[in-house]
Amino acid sequence: MTTIRTTGIRRGSLITAVLALICSAFLILPANADPVPFEDCGQGVLCLYDGSGGTGTRLDVAEGGKDEQYTGTALSVQNNTRMWACVYGKGRYGGSLQTVKPGNDDEYVTGGTRWIVASYKLVPTRALCFTGYERCENGKVCTFAERNGRGAMTVHVPAVDPATQNLGNSYGAETAPESVWNRTGRHLCFYLEPDYTGTWTEGTQAYGAYVVLRGDSITLPSSLARAFRSHELVNGTSECQ
Repeated sequence: MTTIRTTGIRRGSLITAVLALICSAFLILPANADPVPFEDCGQGVLCLYDGSGGTGTRLDVAEGGKDEQYTGTALSVQNNTRMWACVYGKGRYGGSLQTVKPGNDDEYVTGGTRWIVASYKLVPTRALCFTGYERCENGKVCTFAERNGRGAMTVHVPAVDPATQNLGNSYGAETAPESVWNRTGRHLCFYLEPDYTGTWTEGTQAYGAYVVLRGDSITLPSSLARAFRSHELVNGTSECQ
């Protein structure tokens, strides 16, 4: 009889100890764990959030995605793609630039100041964030409002001027270029005046045309940026005015 009572006491003590451990385990678990920032962003996408720290409404952008005129709100991003994310302060890849490495996040509210996200694109290398020439189609002359093919792009369709017989285009100050890609099979001659004329001087040398060879893309010198008002396509550079 004594042996049976002793066994019963030990079993009861063991059950009590196990219950105590289970209860203590529940006590140390948090009732509502705070979410990890950006944890809801899936693999292979760029996630744009309208709140800081990966909060708020999320927009998923697949690899290679882009938007030249983003009208949403992006206060933070997570880049879970294999590409670089290029984020711009103005539309059409213009203005200030932020780059986000694959696997990294970025924040666009600092000290209460919001950094505007107006356009973005995903590209294979960081260097491609600094250019926008790729928008120009083969066979076209494309001029850009900013350096390196960034900013608003104008695609020119050459026409024969009835007065001058020049094959090209004239335009106003609002579309005057800062950079250009000549993707045609002809050379390109830029002029200061809308009628394919005008000269400027560098040192003692006077010039009447600025030439962009066939297939070349170039940022114009700062002294000539947004100064040209017309251009023509020619077979040889000697045909420039």
